[in-house]
Amino acid sequence: MQIHLRLLRAGEPDWQEVTLPDTRDWSGVSVSAALQYLHRENDPDLAYLLSCRRGLCNVCAMRIDGIVTTACTTEVRDGMRIEPAKPALVLKDTVVEVSLVRRQRI
Repeated sequence: MQIHLRLLRAGEPDWQEVTLPDTRDWSGVSVSAALQYLHRENDPDLAYLLSCRRGLCNVCAMRIDGIVTTACTTEVRDGMRIEPAKPALVLKDTVVEVSLVRRQRI
């Protein structure tokens, strides 16, 4: 399974293709869990927010295939595009300044 991440690295947002291993069944796995796996297994520098894991707090909000939604409630699927919810507020990778996002109501 391959996903596309738009990450802010070295000051420039850049699309990266990431392959999730076929040795694991990814059905029913959330984007948050997939990012957590990638952070743990492939890229310890990957920055993402993980909080309630139930879609209640909106801290993990990201733009997924063009729609702002919570990563913890969105199932990872082949070919999806994941990027920060508000590119102008990116701190690193997919992490945005949450206090400003909440004020602006994504």
